[in-house]
Amino acid sequence: MELTVAEVSGLIAAGVFLLQVLIPLAIPWALIAFLSNENSILTWTVLGRTLHSSLWPGILSSSSAETAGVPWRIYLTSWGQTILLFVLSIAAICSPLGLYSSIEPAESSTEKPFYYVPDKSAFGYGTPSRSSGPFTRFCGLDVTCPGTTLNQTCETKGLLEVCNNTVYESRIPQDLMTIYHDGAASIGPTVSSIFDIQYRMYRNSTDPYSVLSWYTKPDYRTMSTVLLEDKIKLVEGLITDLQDGGIGFRNHTAPNATLKYGATWTEDILFIEPETECVSLNLSINAVTPPWNFNERYLRNVSLMDEGGFSSLSRTAPAIARTGTVNGQSGFDLRERASKAARVNNYYTMLFLNLTDPDTETITRVDSTQGQRFDLGDAQSNNFTIAFSAIQTNINFGSYFNLTTNHGESFNPHNVTAIDFDTASAACGGTTSQSPSNINSSLIACGLVLGAATRMDGGDDLILDPDTRWRIPLYSCATAMKASVKTVEFQYNGTAFDALKVRSLKPKKYDGGSLPVWGVESLPRQSIDTAPPMWGIIGPNTTTAESTLDHYNISSIAAESLYLPGYMDQNYPLLRGLNSVPSGTGQNLPGVEFYNQALMTAYTINAPGFNPEADYSGARSLALYAKWQRLLQSADGAASIINLVWTDIATNAVVGTKGWGLDSAASSLSLSSTVDSAPVSSTTNVPVTVYGSHIRYQIPYAVPAFITLAVTTVILGLLIALLIMRRTGLKRLRMFLESTTIGRVLSPFVRPDDTPDAHSKDWVKSVGQQKVKITADSIAVDSVPVGHQRPALEPEDESEAEAVEPPERPEVEATKPLTFVNHL
Repeated sequence: MELTVAEVSGLIAAGVFLLQVLIPLAIPWALIAFLSNENSILTWTVLGRTLHSSLWPGILSSSSAETAGVPWRIYLTSWGQTILLFVLSIAAICSPLGLYSSIEPAESSTEKPFYYVPDKSAFGYGTPSRSSGPFTRFCGLDVTCPGTTLNQTCETKGLLEVCNNTVYESRIPQDLMTIYHDGAASIGPTVSSIFDIQYRMYRNSTDPYSVLSWYTKPDYRTMSTVLLEDKIKLVEGLITDLQDGGIGFRNHTAPNATLKYGATWTEDILFIEPETECVSLNLSINAVTPPWNFNERYLRNVSLMDEGGFSSLSRTAPAIARTGTVNGQSGFDLRERASKAARVNNYYTMLFLNLTDPDTETITRVDSTQGQRFDLGDAQSNNFTIAFSAIQTNINFGSYFNLTTNHGESFNPHNVTAIDFDTASAACGGTTSQSPSNINSSLIACGLVLGAATRMDGGDDLILDPDTRWRIPLYSCATAMKASVKTVEFQYNGTAFDALKVRSLKPKKYDGGSLPVWGVESLPRQSIDTAPPMWGIIGPNTTTAESTLDHYNISSIAAESLYLPGYMDQNYPLLRGLNSVPSGTGQNLPGVEFYNQALMTAYTINAPGFNPEADYSGARSLALYAKWQRLLQSADGAASIINLVWTDIATNAVVGTKGWGLDSAASSLSLSSTVDSAPVSSTTNVPVTVYGSHIRYQIPYAVPAFITLAVTTVILGLLIALLIMRRTGLKRLRMFLESTTIGRVLSPFVRPDDTPDAHSKDWVKSVGQQKVKITADSIAVDSVPVGHQRPALEPEDESEAEAVEPPERPEVEATKPLTFVNHL
């Protein structure tokens, strides 16, 4: 246990208090060892002051500590003084305990210059310098992209017109880029547009149809996986939310100053995040491990258990399962879509197993009860395709069956195919590859999650014991991609990247009429597969850019967030190697496609093979597999897996290039720009809240001190009042001091002519040096007894008797009784 400065101060005060008690006790105790019974009157006076000012009179109950017959004022004063000194000692010990040092923010912000902070992790080492290549776009060889040109050489051959030598302009018009640049800047200087997003990996490639003849071709390689870090993590170019899923785009900068206690500030950051809902199929895969040293690919007694997915299935088809739907920007319920996709999946599964009749509208026969198992054979029978010790995701519903094999009459007598199961994906997703490229074609991806296997005998889920039964849960999920602006509070306490932290992350709050206006291209001549639309913030209002918006046919909506356009099917490419661009050559516009590619990859998790991307199944990482086991105990946990895997893939795929004082060359290159533009970097002063150290105090520890102060105040007030009333004074105090010393009491016995009001120096000269012997039964001056003598006490031992036995002395005349007259 570490001690604070206040606690150490309290201990020191306690030690001082003990010494203040022990030393005054020890000194008189030791002093009497060197004293005799005969001393000068002055010595007896000083000795009396020393002994009676200690705690010994109270400890030994001597006469000066008695209270019988003592006036109450003196009695209360005596004990009150003792109690007050005790409280004062407690206050001396407790008062320092209330002190503590507090690191607190300054009351006002201070402007500090910011500078680029490089990431020293795998993401920093693996991310190459930013490309100077422009953002380019490809909309097909027959149709131009908005604001660009397409030149062809055509000739007539008979009745046909043959066009060759196609050359198109691939760069994006400056005024179109300005719309999204200025729109993002209108929300905040740190809010990114799609032109502040770049692929993390890239290479330069040729484009024979572009006037540039080359373009920046995206690449994909895994830098590192961060799935096991349950926090908000900063990596090169991104803010990665590993708690809820999502990435924010920021080229990291921090104050270029040495701040001893750090500083905080807030920024508005563009985030893209998956929004996923999952429901249980109420089905599970059951299997038994072999009794020998086994390979997880060969399991025995594989069966599909009905946990209500068959026996409790809705008998009528839901409306959304009958026809597709336009997604739009609101009104779609992801959980409902996942539920209805699960219903379609379970129906075709029943049909595959011949548990019902082929009627998609109304189910009349269900040959299953809850808890019933349906044998699927084993791995050698090739009736199913699942992996053990690894999770799987798949956009193909029914993927736990091998639908490419002719199973005969015992399995699949109704000839259920993958096309039948695809109706679940189409009904759930809505948008297809042929949907129009506009704001209403929002991306909704649907698929299955085949969960992590858990033991059914209650044993350790991480131990693959032989001949044990295991259960694999099945979930139906639906995911949409959403862009929004979030307010991020940063903390910087150091001089390196690791010193930059995220303190809080929350959605940006808007005033009543200040919602951001999101704009999405509407391309009526192209499908979303051929030309995905550009999107982004176009401002809090669009009045100043109406003509430009109309020219580029940009649809707008005022909302806190935007559901991003896209689609997903079996043909959509994954983020693997160089196949990361979905639409032909020549396109370098990651902001319109990377999130779709990452989501497709998240819904295609298989057991590890020869793939350039990381293993997300958990087969190669027991820690990751254990995390999946924990999450897959519920449908919400299954949704979290999709979100987290997407976040990890996207983190490895792209970077943000916008930050305080930083920009990229590519984000400013357009039709009117040259390829040789250099990155933009400028010194920008940013208001930050600097932290400093302050001394603070906890009031409860000051209670003893307050009591002491209050009593002291009362005493001082009383003293001042008595002084004003002339009831007390230094002269009167001196009189009582002189009257109560033992020397002044004894001096009349020594010199009857001594005046009680003699000055101290005169008294010392005349009487102070006179020897007086005091014993237990007599007082003698120069060995002559004075006053009344008490009977001799029986000595406790011989040595004491010898010490106090008076010597023989001549008879002296009895001293007359002393009458002390006070002339003061």
